[in-house]
Amino acid sequence: MKEQETKDNINNNKNIFFICGKKPVLEVLKKQPEKVVSLLIQKSRKKDLSLILSLCNKNKIKYQFVPQKKLDELCNINHQGIIAKIFPPGFLSPDQIWNRLKKAKFPLLLALDQVQDQGNIGVLARTLYCLDGAGLVITKHRSAFLGERAFKSSSGALNHLPVVQVTNMADFLKSCQEKGCLVYYAGIEDNCKNLYEVKVNFPAVLVLGNEEKGVRPKVKSVCDIGIKIPMINEFDSLNVAQAGAIIIGEFFRQKFSK
Repeated sequence: MKEQETKDNINNNKNIFFICGKKPVLEVLKKQPEKVVSLLIQKSRKKDLSLILSLCNKNKIKYQFVPQKKLDELCNINHQGIIAKIFPPGFLSPDQIWNRLKKAKFPLLLALDQVQDQGNIGVLARTLYCLDGAGLVITKHRSAFLGERAFKSSSGALNHLPVVQVTNMADFLKSCQEKGCLVYYAGIEDNCKNLYEVKVNFPAVLVLGNEEKGVRPKVKSVCDIGIKIPMINEFDSLNVAQAGAIIIGEFFRQKFSK
């Protein structure tokens, strides 16, 4: 079964971001592992999939053992006990995104610390791509799957915007700092500075946090500067996509204003 045939037969072509079946999954792991987000594997099939598990470990791709019922719900064809979640454009490596950041006219990376809503990621990707930002960084764990809803809300931007998956966001940010990047995070704490009073230095990384918890303390602790959007009316915070768009817009203004 070819990969395209497999994708077109899943859920009547509504979810085109899964690949079902041992052979198609093995093929994509061998040829394009950068496109694989994660694997769901039927518990009773562990022994049959030793090569696939070996390739996952080699490429640091996460996998999870689940009941057959879970796979049946996702795939209406013979999944053979395995389904791969796919990000069609593929992920870049941290080194690749750094090289792009150095050359970008708008040298800003947007790092999303466990943002879990596909719609929010899609909107942020669209904003960043429209302003020619360098790329998007997401966490491998507890981050929304970049599936159909994310692509739809990005209006196609995710087909073009470079995306990196990192296991440890704090470590990634430290590596950016070592290369000369300043790392900003969006927060609401008293020690965060007014967005419109901060002079932004480039290249830069902007960290946005989870919809409910914000940026995690460990990640926050390695950032250089916390910023917040001043509120005239009393309100706890904005939606992460709204806040991100406002901050990205101000960063863009500072970069290109004369």
